[in-house]
Amino acid sequence: MSLKKNTYKTGFTLIEMVIAMTILALIVTVLYLAFSTAGRIWSRQQIKGGRGEHEAALSRLLSDDLQNLVPYSFSWEKGQGFFFAYGSSALFYATTSGYGARQRSAEGLYFACCYLQESEEKEGFALFLAKELGPKNFLVEALWDFIQGPEKSLVVNETLREASLLILDGLTEASFAVVGDPERLNLPEGEIEESALIESGVTRNWSRKTLPGNLLFRYENSDGVKRNLLLALEPPPEPPSKKR
Repeated sequence: MSLKKNTYKTGFTLIEMVIAMTILALIVTVLYLAFSTAGRIWSRQQIKGGRGEHEAALSRLLSDDLQNLVPYSFSWEKGQGFFFAYGSSALFYATTSGYGARQRSAEGLYFACCYLQESEEKEGFALFLAKELGPKNFLVEALWDFIQGPEKSLVVNETLREASLLILDGLTEASFAVVGDPERLNLPEGEIEESALIESGVTRNWSRKTLPGNLLFRYENSDGVKRNLLLALEPPPEPPSKKR
């Protein structure tokens, strides 16, 4: 009896290989699309969450600062002034709140300039804050120049820019305004009745006796969501006069 050697080889045919590779490619494509979609959704949620945190921090910062407002008068070689000025694009004030300052002290007086500029990273505007412990010359100079003309915009020089922190960006609209009747404001969102505002877009110098009772910072973010932050000014009472 003779034996014949089996000459058949086991393996995949070319057609089977093509079919397998096609199925593998479809599976990889479906997985890529699934992970890509999940990643975009996660990124959007992270961005929205981050923006919400920034907006909450902004509300706390401005509220704390203006609730601890200190009427501060200064005198220097160009004259005398009061460290509080308002315009549609900037706000100067002195406060005992150190929140947001680069240097903090247990007890101290902070001088701040909160201002709007065109954003370099995103379309629209960005809100910046320069806040220093003690009356720095560059802040007094910036305030002095700011109040010289009723419609003058803030000039941001290199010193002010380097001392500033980015608070909120990607704003399509933003401005400060003085509130006359808070009850007519549609808060926190919605349109604002102009009759509720005393001034909008006017730069003014103030004194302790003429400080406004309420300010409004209104803006619209890149998602088209409008925000209206009502800010109450609460300066401490004047010290009693000394009897002679």
